[in-house]
Amino acid sequence: MAPSPAPAVVPWRTTMRERHLPVLRAAAWAALLDHLGDEDADLSVEPPWRHVRRLSVPGVERVEQTLTIRDDGDECHLAWCIGLTAEVDDPAADALLARLGAEGESLLDEVAARLGP
Repeated sequence: MAPSPAPAVVPWRTTMRERHLPVLRAAAWAALLDHLGDEDADLSVEPPWRHVRRLSVPGVERVEQTLTIRDDGDECHLAWCIGLTAEVDDPAADALLARLGAEGESLLDEVAARLGP
């Protein structure tokens, strides 16, 4: 019996943004969930540290947003990452990653603002 052919490799592109937050992880998690709300697109919700959601972007097969919160004692670190299927040398994917990166920055700013100075 011949071995099965290897599955095709799907190109995957990512970008990441991060914020230090001077609050406990539980407070950051609550603010994050308040901001995100409930959606059917949630792939994984692992309180109080990881949230993964599939986003719908026309013309892109798969887009996933991951937010993680690292516990640093009295403070925490919030990381936002977006991953999407796209060819490496695709200018449209570069523009999409830049736009989504700006949206990720806004999301992090809004969560930080909910938590105060």
